[in-house]
Amino acid sequence: MSAPPPEARTAEVLGTRHGPGPDLPDHACDTHVHVFGPAHRHPYAADRGYLPPDALPTDLRALHRHLGITRTVLVQPSPYGTDNTRLLDGLRTLGESARGVAVIDPGADSQELRAMDRAGVRGARVNLGANTSNDLEQARERIRATARTIAAFGWHLDLHLDAAALAAVDDLLPRLPVPVVLDHFAGIKPSADTDSLARTCRLLETGRAWVKLSAPYRAASGGSYDDLGPVLAALLDSRADRALWGSDWPHTGGSPATRHPDRVEPFLPVDDGLSLTRLAARLTASHLRQVLVDNPAALYGW
Repeated sequence: MSAPPPEARTAEVLGTRHGPGPDLPDHACDTHVHVFGPAHRHPYAADRGYLPPDALPTDLRALHRHLGITRTVLVQPSPYGTDNTRLLDGLRTLGESARGVAVIDPGADSQELRAMDRAGVRGARVNLGANTSNDLEQARERIRATARTIAAFGWHLDLHLDAAALAAVDDLLPRLPVPVVLDHFAGIKPSADTDSLARTCRLLETGRAWVKLSAPYRAASGGSYDDLGPVLAALLDSRADRALWGSDWPHTGGSPATRHPDRVEPFLPVDDGLSLTRLAARLTASHLRQVLVDNPAALYGW
């Protein structure tokens, strides 16, 4: 039996087919995607928190072709720990149109980092998760140590964190020797707090921080950019030249309370075409080009 076409594989991976996206400028970039599997070639870490289905570079290519995206940033997902083999293999498959954000040990060998840099890695991710304030000094030292390690390569520090974690470390970030990228609206939850938006805007205004307008379903209870209008406006008013877009494909779900390391956890059925259309409807043509083309080109080096 012949294999299904890439478009069918993508629909299968996501559990849904995608609506058409908006008309995008040339060289539009998705700055936050993951690739997974197959597990027999790219085994997951023994201490992983969850077990994802396969989501392959060919699936990603099909989705981006459908949306009109031509540049990609692969972000190392947590089930692989600090083994970046799947990430690097994905970069080789996707070629010059792709860049990477790895997860490293703070004391990683410089030769290993140099090889990653040649492969297209441009940042290192630190996943602080929730409840960072319970171990504040350890989180701060991890940030400082990782920043020192990557500074010589001109990389940025990519932080996955919630609003409480940002409040615990935000004073440190502008003083680091590297730029900082805040994933997924910097953990802002508009229904739950107001301080995190003001804090994020202040960080953007330093010019040392960037924010990804990614994964609205993680930020707003309605799961849409339509629910984040005031947040989008405030972030763009602060520094539109520090905003990036990412789909967060393939949309891992679950929570620490429901995840199991040996039970495959389905991806969420997010319509990326509709999501991107809703974002574009809230941006001027100038801002759309900044967020999708100019800003990622400056940060990731195209």
